[in-house]
Amino acid sequence: ALESQKREALLDRPRGSEGVSHERLRDAGLPARRRRLGLETRMLAWAVAAALEDAGMARGGPPLPLVVGTTLEGFSQGELWHAERRRDPARARPGRLREVLSGGQLAAVVDLLGRPLEAQVVSNACATGVSAIARLFRRIRSGAAEAGLAGGYDALGRFIHLGFDALGALTADRCAPFDRARSGFFIGDGAAILVLESLDSARRRGARAHGEILGCGESAEAHHPTHPRPDGAGIARAIAGALESAGIRPEEVDYINAHGTGTPANDSAEARGILRAFGEEAGRRVPVSSTKALVGHTLGAAGAVEQCFTLLALERGFLPPQAHLREPDPACPLNLVRDPAAGRPRIALNHAFGFGGANGVLVTRRWEEEGA
Repeated sequence: ALESQKREALLDRPRGSEGVSHERLRDAGLPARRRRLGLETRMLAWAVAAALEDAGMARGGPPLPLVVGTTLEGFSQGELWHAERRRDPARARPGRLREVLSGGQLAAVVDLLGRPLEAQVVSNACATGVSAIARLFRRIRSGAAEAGLAGGYDALGRFIHLGFDALGALTADRCAPFDRARSGFFIGDGAAILVLESLDSARRRGARAHGEILGCGESAEAHHPTHPRPDGAGIARAIAGALESAGIRPEEVDYINAHGTGTPANDSAEARGILRAFGEEAGRRVPVSSTKALVGHTLGAAGAVEQCFTLLALERGFLPPQAHLREPDPACPLNLVRDPAAGRPRIALNHAFGFGGANGVLVTRRWEEEGA
């Protein structure tokens, strides 16, 4: 927790040098003329450019679908403009207001990349990142598209920080999901974009795959504005839907990247949801951890950031350990990962849950070329 004066300084400072710097944009091949873009736009542009580069896709070319999730759009840019105007109206940057809404941010990204994007914006509370990926996955699976980009982004601002603080969701100690003494989470900034592509398209291009998304599941329980259903029923429906979509049995799952915010209500509801969906025996067996303990809760980006963690774990053959775990909470009777070398997962779930009972789950399999 920050002292009030330090918090003011942190949230009011100009967004010029921290986060995704102009040098990183330049190194990604993006024009240096966009020096006054907001942090959200810079993060999103860099993530899209990096994803295209990793996939071996040129920045020019025909339009690509882009499904991007955000819960805040450019809210912090409006806050910064207001702070600038309060200090000196003559020096307030009206250009910030173009980036308050996602449309202005996406237009700037298209301009930077020089490649048209067919953009769709998703906002589904903290399930947003998974929801965005799920929408593009369904589109590709149906044959409506061969390839596209999907993910999420959000940047920290005063309103969201103080809002979560008022709810008692932020910790003054450590983010310790599923720990008996857990007391909340930290908020992080982040952007994560993935290239999704049909197998036929990837083979034609000779692309290198990081993993294979097998299915997705979503539910909306509408139990409470901020709290999940304590019995985990809505979470269990999303898990069951994802497994059915993927054609996977619970006992085939080797790892769960949990939503795991480190708040008492969310962690216990998620644990009950896992046990309901998997059954007591399988639910207590499958390794579970939450990578939010490492990077904070990145809100609309969280599901996409954690999908990247999940893909890395599958590709490199390790189990992400549960950071900051000291004493597991008996109310969360899960197989929490302590040793990253304890298993080599082949199939994993990625959970993302949010306010209003928004629940999303992705099923991913380690990429194994046929005949290998």
